[in-house]
Amino acid sequence: MRKACVIVAGAWGTALGMVLRDGGYEVLLWDRNPEAVRAVNEERRSLRLPGIPVPEEIAATTDWKEALSGASIVVSAAPSTAVSEISERMASFIPEDALLVSATKGLDPDTLRRPTQVWGDANPGLSERLVALSGPNFAVEIAKRLPAATTVASVSAFAREAAQTAFMVPYFRVYTSEDVAGVELGGALKNIIAIACGIIEGMGLGHNAQAGIISRGIAEITRLGVALGAYPLTFAGLSGVGDLVLTSTGDLSRNRQAGIAVGKGESIHSFIERTGYTVEGFVTVKSAVTLAARLGISMPIAETVYRVLYEDLPVQEALSAIMSREKRSEREF
Repeated sequence: MRKACVIVAGAWGTALGMVLRDGGYEVLLWDRNPEAVRAVNEERRSLRLPGIPVPEEIAATTDWKEALSGASIVVSAAPSTAVSEISERMASFIPEDALLVSATKGLDPDTLRRPTQVWGDANPGLSERLVALSGPNFAVEIAKRLPAATTVASVSAFAREAAQTAFMVPYFRVYTSEDVAGVELGGALKNIIAIACGIIEGMGLGHNAQAGIISRGIAEITRLGVALGAYPLTFAGLSGVGDLVLTSTGDLSRNRQAGIAVGKGESIHSFIERTGYTVEGFVTVKSAVTLAARLGISMPIAETVYRVLYEDLPVQEALSAIMSREKRSEREF
């Protein structure tokens, strides 16, 4: 049986491990948390997917060399803040013929680089074997085998088609793309807009306002994405508007939940401490605002979210700032 290694046994990594298991792989999850490993091996459960049993063909380990050994596909589902450290340690030990599939939705906070770029920097030999996976996917629904679709992107036709084959199962439809930048940036930047939508929800401002934020949000994401080398049409696809709508409106979205809490007056730090959630948009908004300033890109929603989260701008003042911007044509993209 072919072996798959999944780096970090969180909700997303475990769900993708279940997909690979259903596709015929023996799956070994790696996590540095011994309790997460014990829960999988001894209790057949995931700490992050309560109530969903982990299949027998999935095991876990804290030994990353054991996890990587013999794998034909390696999936990185690490948070964006951990990718640099993990890739520096593990990238050179990935088997020479294995795919590296990055499922991280964020940017490196120090270098502002995309996850596949971070992995490629750590091991240039991975360049033709790097794949980005992103789409409108809640981990818990995938783990329950509810129907979903996603995109895999690579500069290598062989790599993206191999990843498509590996992940394609009856409930998980996989499309391919050559636009790695667009797929990764869509998955990362939509989290910022989801926080904004959550703030609107938390303030009780209605669906019209949220629809406006989503629509103008995709314009912001596309502006920055194109400036960073992505194809505009990618942001109209699964990893763009598809993921944006899901994350901005779905109750399972951690970024949206964080925004709701902030909209009701709770600080982002309090929310993270209270829930233990990874809120990728909180990290990504800082990177996005920095990139936008560097490239001269207008991102008023991202800039306002940044001011709310990092500069304690009151949400009512944030709303006034957005609504009182100067008049312009919608075609001024």
